[in-house]
Amino acid sequence: MSLRAFRVGVVGARRARRGVGAHLARLFHAAGTKVVAVAGTSAATAAEAARALADLHGIEAAPYDDPARMVREAGLDALVVASPHATHVPLLALALAARLHVLCEKPLAWGTVDAPARGERLVAAYAAADLCLAVNTPLRHTLATYLQLFPDVNPRAARTFVLEASPPSTGDDMLPDALPHPLALLDHLWPAATLGLRDVHVDRPDDRHAVVRFVHPGRDVACEVRLTTVPEPPRPLAYAFDGVWARRVIREPGYRLALTTASGDREVGLPDPMGTLVHQFVARVRKGPPFLPEPTAVPGLRHLHDVLSAWPPIGVARRPGAG
Repeated sequence: MSLRAFRVGVVGARRARRGVGAHLARLFHAAGTKVVAVAGTSAATAAEAARALADLHGIEAAPYDDPARMVREAGLDALVVASPHATHVPLLALALAARLHVLCEKPLAWGTVDAPARGERLVAAYAAADLCLAVNTPLRHTLATYLQLFPDVNPRAARTFVLEASPPSTGDDMLPDALPHPLALLDHLWPAATLGLRDVHVDRPDDRHAVVRFVHPGRDVACEVRLTTVPEPPRPLAYAFDGVWARRVIREPGYRLALTTASGDREVGLPDPMGTLVHQFVARVRKGPPFLPEPTAVPGLRHLHDVLSAWPPIGVARRPGAG
């Protein structure tokens, strides 16, 4: 597929909450594709998203008040799904029927007890149809920079992993917003597609804080994810293998990223992980089939569900089956 023929539509491009869709549209445009259409929940929101893309990024995208109509009429090759979690499965089914490649915001499927199974069926269906399906979980694309910062650390041989993240959401939305990122990183390092997380424990003292602990089955690594809501960017992010911490910093103007040591005495420039993910997606689609399932997609759904089963009411800490 030539870049000239690679036409992209975006569902959820308005900057109403976090602007992820607008950022993805900009990255696809920068990767040489044509972002030709955006869909919103109404004509007004779609027009607002289209105007913002034109004003900020020079992207001329036609607005649609209905994703199905956009898919029928816009002559797309790929769809970016950046809309709320509950819309992902129906939009993925819509794109599959239209034979579109998809980059979907995380989590791939969420909101019902059968979401992991539905997501797994979609992953298999896309592969069987020779279509590329990717999930927007780019944290694993920071590993190369982490290794430049700490060349003596081997993440694959680590015994512990800790991540501190700052999702914009509160309450029950914290889990699907934040946890897919470290899970995709861990499932990339230690594949364990058929095994569940062990010893899952969740502590939620209030609606802005949570700590998730578990043992990852790939190498029996003790993992901890600490979440603290930060409503506005820049949002802190840091992680450590065996106690060796890297912290992400964002510098403006220009949204320049870097990983630094805990003390800040050394740093290495970090290519935008989401940009890397988009460029890889574009390259995979241009190369053509076969499109094997993304290795972390199915285990990510299962492991997210493992934590959901231990996700307690606020003010309660528990393990699965504890009440």
